[in-house]
Amino acid sequence: METSRPSRQVRTFCRICEVHCGLVVEVAGTPSSPGGERVLKVSPDREHPVSRGYCCVKGLGLGALHHDEDRLATPLKRVDGGLVPIGWDQALAEIGARVRDLVSEHGPRSVALYQGNPSFFSLAHTLMSTAFVEALGSPNVFASHSIDVNTKFHVSTEMYGASLVHPVPDLEHTEMFVCLGSNPLVSQMSVLTVADAAGVLQRIEQRGGRVVIVDPRRTETAQRLGEHLPIRPGTDAYLLAAMLHVLTHEEGLDLAHARRVARGVEELVAAAAPWTPERAEAVTGIPAATIRALATDYAAASAGQGGGGAALYCSTGVNMGPFGSLAYWLIQALNLLTGNLDRRGGLLVPRGAFDTLRLARLVGLGSFDEHRTTDGRWHRVAGAFPVAALADEITTDHPDRVRALFVTAGNPVHSVPGSDLREALPRLDLLVSVDLYRNETADHADYVLPATDMLERGDYPASHQSLQLVPHAQWTPPVVEPLGERRNEWQIFSDLALASGVRPIGLTAAHALPRLNRLLRRLPGSPQLGLEQIIAVLLRWGRRTSLRELRQKPEGVLLPPTEPGSFLGHRVATPDGLVDLAPADLLADLARLEAAEADLARPGVLRLVGRRDRRSHNSWMHNNSHIRQPAGNTALMHPDDAADRGVADGTQVQVSSATGAVTLPVALTTDVARGVVVVPHGWGHATSGARRARALPGVNVNDVVPGGPAHMDPVSGQAIMLAHEVEVTPVSGGVTAPRSSATR
Repeated sequence: METSRPSRQVRTFCRICEVHCGLVVEVAGTPSSPGGERVLKVSPDREHPVSRGYCCVKGLGLGALHHDEDRLATPLKRVDGGLVPIGWDQALAEIGARVRDLVSEHGPRSVALYQGNPSFFSLAHTLMSTAFVEALGSPNVFASHSIDVNTKFHVSTEMYGASLVHPVPDLEHTEMFVCLGSNPLVSQMSVLTVADAAGVLQRIEQRGGRVVIVDPRRTETAQRLGEHLPIRPGTDAYLLAAMLHVLTHEEGLDLAHARRVARGVEELVAAAAPWTPERAEAVTGIPAATIRALATDYAAASAGQGGGGAALYCSTGVNMGPFGSLAYWLIQALNLLTGNLDRRGGLLVPRGAFDTLRLARLVGLGSFDEHRTTDGRWHRVAGAFPVAALADEITTDHPDRVRALFVTAGNPVHSVPGSDLREALPRLDLLVSVDLYRNETADHADYVLPATDMLERGDYPASHQSLQLVPHAQWTPPVVEPLGERRNEWQIFSDLALASGVRPIGLTAAHALPRLNRLLRRLPGSPQLGLEQIIAVLLRWGRRTSLRELRQKPEGVLLPPTEPGSFLGHRVATPDGLVDLAPADLLADLARLEAAEADLARPGVLRLVGRRDRRSHNSWMHNNSHIRQPAGNTALMHPDDAADRGVADGTQVQVSSATGAVTLPVALTTDVARGVVVVPHGWGHATSGARRARALPGVNVNDVVPGGPAHMDPVSGQAIMLAHEVEVTPVSGGVTAPRSSATR
């Protein structure tokens, strides 16, 4: 790659996951120089106050992402079945005209928005895309969090009054950490901001503490540290209910503190009565004695003196299962009943540079609202309807059915289980994709609009402040100018609002719209509307740092540590300020837990779970030339299960369900428990416009996962992605595949 010198170094932070690792980007040239700006290198920032030189390979590939020749560079329009380049003015005018016609004829609910995962790592993107449909008068926001984390958002809203409340394990001080359904060595940790999570967990053991990894597979994390407790897929809620039973009905846990800070204590304890460890053993495969020991050890660590404490935590391996809401509720209940919530060494609720929980209450975010899907069945969680219900909202005969869909930073055709959505999209009158690449969803789009990447936009991670293990703040300006005709998503949606006829007072082509206005009306002063100005006002409001300080210290600044005792009785957002330990819908859902016992305990059944590779992030990083991608995805299973089915190591197998089937290589390993099939998600880019990704082998396991309302968590509306029963059969004449590193 030819470059011009001298180069400059710019500090920024990664926005691929919650960790937000500090980065140093070396850039040569200027926008006006021959060849423009070039990103020469992306390195970990050793001066970052939290990540301190840690960063995974994905963040180091942001330069390659920026310069990828397969990136969208100009707006595209579908003409005669193909996508052809057009100008921004034409694209905006035509899309706006079609939206105006649809709203005029069918009403505002005819327009919907889907926000993909990267949306929530860009504050302006999230605000403006949501504000676009709100300004039209539509409640139809659908979001990717209903695939992997809706369970947590729903339960937090019911228990604490706000979807943003997710108590953070105080990993630097805890004596015992029980981790369910998470593999921090590979994927860090979700709904928790901690750099080098595996290193942090190792320090627990180094100071004499204990780490327990509960997972159907002996993950990379469990291989390196802690104790591995294998469990049958989808049964974590049974384990947690049994632990609650042991502590409240056998050990006589003191509940006086819980009664002071929460309501529903007696109902919760009564609900735990039937769930004995013996009952859980039959379902989870974990011996009753082990369950009792885990519960009593957890209680003993909770009572530890001199900075003791314990923390229960779960991630997507639990969230995405059949009882994700119940499991998260039980985890929160156990943490509170044992006195670990709002305690040093237990779990804390950070506030960040400004209190996002208080801010959410001021602007009316994070609580349940009155909006429901057209059939009345599903409500919005964290401001969005469940995406598994989107296909029905498109195909229903209801007069308010969705007729126009805007998809931003997402690929729901690829990531939503089943084929219902893929089959529903042709029913739309308008589909617009706003993204970095032309993906499988864009194959159905009428217009595809090119968006900026992380290095091309400024940002502040406001929505993740309340998840920080080590409170800190960092502002980043854009590192480089956008290439080609890429535009910031906030600008795209602001311009779309104008083109669609939205005219609230004060709207300009660059800024505003209802949500930003509503936020600013609640804050002191009258700032100019813009991301930097908004952040400046919020930081002044929080009085812990300022935008001026963050500009002077681009590596970021540490904030005061989260103080124990600062949440319960002070920042709980329920009407009475008490934690609700007995939400009615969760208590009622225990009947479903009981009804599924016999099925989950059946011997000889194979159940499907997922995993992630350290080098990939869902699907959108597979085209990155900086990252040596895995050779597609491989199914993992136990040798004894394979022998029962005549399956040989390294051969091709078919993994099938009543929904569909995929064919892929199999690797046999005792790291996987009996009765478990593990297949990484995010693969199978047969039609993507990203050529490297398309050339990779691999299959989309979501073709096997059943979709639709019958396979949604009835409490939260989340798609149930894990623990479905599957068959694995050898493919006659299947080619022997390279041996997976997972078996070595």
